Amino acid sequence: MTLAPYDIIEDTRAYYSKEYAERILDELFYNAYRTIKSVYLFQNFEEYLIQLKSDRNEGKQQEYWNASYYEKLTDYIKISIAFENFNKAILIENGYLVHKLKKTTNTKELYKRQINGQPIRIEELKSNCCFIKDSPISKYYLDGLQKGFPTISYSETLNENYQSIISLDSELLYRLKEINGLRNKLHFFTDFKGALEHDSYIKKWTFIKDMTTKTIEGKIQN
Repeated sequence: MTLAPYDIIEDTRAYYSKEYAERILDELFYNAYRTIKSVYLFQNFEEYLIQLKSDRNEGKQQEYWNASYYEKLTDYIKISIAFENFNKAILIENGYLVHKLKKTTNTKELYKRQINGQPIRIEELKSNCCFIKDSPISKYYLDGLQKGFPTISYSETLNENYQSIISLDSELLYRLKEINGLRNKLHFFTDFKGALEHDSYIKKWTFIKDMTTKTIEGKIQN
């Protein structure tokens, strides 16, 4: 039986065929690109650096205060969201699941591997499970996935096992882990002091801006 895209619940459509996966990948990569381009610091980087280097606080303008304080947490969240989309797109592109498995007779070994941080190939699940019909909505989905179709966490995609597939630049990976750690501690966020160490701070954020944008743009241009 051949299924049309609209016959399949959108969450599992990418697992049906390469053709359907490509449509989802385009959306994920574009969403990552759009999100990374919306980061306030990146949009105002040159003006921010000029004001950062100024010795007089009273001369600093909106770009400095926003990037250093008011938009900083939002920027961290945007960077993490961008790479959550990017990383999961890379996994799907390489034939790996991004959705969480449920523990059943057919999936118990795959489930065990996944909860231990091991990537699971799509074909491994499809060799044990098939697309079945959800009666209430008359659409098909890949059996073996958890109800509601939750995906693996962004933090998991940054671990060694998943990075053996995604292969982000090592320094970029370090910075993304650092940003994600700060994002997950919003109530205890104290990273504002970094701007005082101008040279190292500028070098760090120049790299993050350039490498995050370059990495995501590389998939948009392909």
